[in-house]
Amino acid sequence: MERTQSMAKTPLPLTFLLAPLFALLALASGLGCSDKGLSTTRPAGEAVVLSRAGAPVGLEVGSTTAPYPLGLPSALKGRLTYTHNCASCHGTQLTAAEAQELAKQAALPPTHADYGHKVAELTAEHRWPVVPAKTGPDFSKRQWRFQRTPAQLFQLIAYGSAPAMEGNPAAGRITHPGPSGKAGEGWLQSIKDLRGDQLVATGDPVPVWNAVFYVWSRAITAAGPVRFKEVWDIYGQNCSVCHGDTAQGNGPLARTLNPQPFNFSDRKALAESTDAFLFWRISEGGQFKGIPKAVTDSMSREALQQFVHQWSAMPSWRGVLTEDQRWMLVDGVRSKTYEHE
Repeated sequence: MERTQSMAKTPLPLTFLLAPLFALLALASGLGCSDKGLSTTRPAGEAVVLSRAGAPVGLEVGSTTAPYPLGLPSALKGRLTYTHNCASCHGTQLTAAEAQELAKQAALPPTHADYGHKVAELTAEHRWPVVPAKTGPDFSKRQWRFQRTPAQLFQLIAYGSAPAMEGNPAAGRITHPGPSGKAGEGWLQSIKDLRGDQLVATGDPVPVWNAVFYVWSRAITAAGPVRFKEVWDIYGQNCSVCHGDTAQGNGPLARTLNPQPFNFSDRKALAESTDAFLFWRISEGGQFKGIPKAVTDSMSREALQQFVHQWSAMPSWRGVLTEDQRWMLVDGVRSKTYEHE
């Protein structure tokens, strides 16, 4: 694939005229380019795994197994859904900031004005006393979701069953108990989601998606009180020049690249992507020669063909960013597809 440029008759925008300067600055600072530079030219004789199309720009509904929300899912609203439907088995989930505040207030004398305020707040939300987990993975650790997609988790909650590995049918299916406790029984028709004093309509997928992203984001909120700030500091220093400040693929260098940088606000694309894929893609960049089995097993072939670009200008961040920093970027770009707390 070769990058092509066309000259418009109208005056070029300032960002386009300054693109060469941005490229030089990126090369000098190590923010945007590896030793392979910005070339999107396919080396002769190399095997290619190219996507058939770019990341979808619309928010069209996907298959009936995972109806994607037209609005932005909310981990904040999902907290209430989780508390009323899931906490009795999976336990109360406190953020690092909440745990820190509880410890701080517990050290105060009982006569202090702030003593017990956080306990009262959590009690009003039905999150105190803390309910210990009886079953399931530890949501505060990222390992449980490594080879799962949000769409897969939606299927598991909504319908009670989902593929164990999206890209490996031989792995079979996994089940989840429903309201009656029966394995394979979905929650979609009976999930309780109070909005004010009103229950949502039966079969509404939105509260399920809210619960999905509440659970998905527990590993981020448990990592530290200012984890999101740390994540976006790393993103701003290394990724925004191409992917943009809002991660929509519209950074200063985006106009000069073909294919253009990925739009991480695309909810459908991220819902069908695993953390394994995102971590590998950030680590290896766009000059890879093959896709590891851990990734191909965890995502459907259709999703890989649609969202993977080879021979793009994406640099390899392995050796530039630490493993933890690359995982933080996975959490950061993922967080653009839902409202977090």
